[in-house]
Amino acid sequence: MSNADAEDAIFREVQAFSQVWSRGDAKAAASFFTEDGVRVGAFGDVQHGRAELEAAYDKLLHGPMAGAKVTQERGTVRLLGPDLALWQGGMEISVGGTTIKGYVVQLMKKTGGRWLVLEAHPKLFPPPPR
Repeated sequence: MSNADAEDAIFREVQAFSQVWSRGDAKAAASFFTEDGVRVGAFGDVQHGRAELEAAYDKLLHGPMAGAKVTQERGTVRLLGPDLALWQGGMEISVGGTTIKGYVVQLMKKTGGRWLVLEAHPKLFPPPPR
C-alpha cells in the first residue's frame, strides 16, 4: 500500500466515524477503535477498551451531545511504519444551534485491513474571550 493509499484509507475511516457519531451510534463509534484502544476525551474523561468506549460514547451522544453532528477535516497523516500512523485534523460539532470547534490527534493502527484508532485525543477550543 502506498502512502497515498494509506492516507486515503485513514481519511475514509475518519469520515465514517463522523457519520456514526452524528447518528448517535455508540456501539459503532467504539468499533473504530482497536480492542485495547484509549480515548482521552475533550471533557477530561478517559476510556480503555471498547466496552468503556461504548459506554462513554453512549453517555456523551445521548447526554450533552444528543442530536449533535460532527464534521472532521481531511487533516494530515504521518506514517510511522507500515501499520502505524498519526492522524490529526480540525473538527466542528454542531449542537443546539451552536458550533463548537476543536482538534483531534489519533494514533492509528492497521488491524485486519482497517486503520483503527489505537489512541485518540480530541479537544474542544474554548470560545474567544469577550
